[in-house]
Amino acid sequence: MEKILVIDDSLVTQALVGEILAAHYDMDFRNNGLNGIAAANSFLPDLILLDVHLPDIDGFAVCRTLKEEEKTREIPIIFITSKDSEQERVKGFESGSEDYVVKPFYSGELLARVRAHLATRRAKAQAIELEKLKIFKKMAVALSHEINNPLTTLYAYLHVLRREMDCAGEIVTDSLSGMQAELERIRNITEKLARTSQVAETSYNREITMIDIHNI
Repeated sequence: MEKILVIDDSLVTQALVGEILAAHYDMDFRNNGLNGIAAANSFLPDLILLDVHLPDIDGFAVCRTLKEEEKTREIPIIFITSKDSEQERVKGFESGSEDYVVKPFYSGELLARVRAHLATRRAKAQAIELEKLKIFKKMAVALSHEINNPLTTLYAYLHVLRREMDCAGEIVTDSLSGMQAELERIRNITEKLARTSQVAETSYNREITMIDIHNI
């Protein structure tokens, strides 16, 4: 379930927004800007509903902070405010928000706006993944070609060695068999890369992920 972070110090607004959205989304509430920024960085919500007037720092500063940070800049932010002035709307969009909803708002309108921005975010994420797959596919085909050329040569050398060493001892023949098996593994991997239709990731260490060759 997609998660929405609400940053608003009004318990009435929190209750109203929760009543409208809780049946559709996982909700989390914060009552000031600094706690909201910390929460956004902690669990990366799918969308943020942000009040302009907060008890510590205003919503514009919260929005600018979140949009300046790489970790949170792609999260859509919808301002919720009681003031419907052109100046505030312009200031909101200049700070990086995607939308603006004025209190009191209709439940249907809020739900529709939230759904629209979440759908846009999903579509953008899918487009990015598709582009990554296209780039990976091109790299995989090129890599497969470059690896297969020396592989073919190695197979030829291995064939010559086997032919010239018919009477070799068990250790040598086992070593040659092991070399052939490892060459087959490399060839299988390059074939998988060339045929890939998805990019799956797996953990390499705490901070780095890598492509899962077994899942492509």
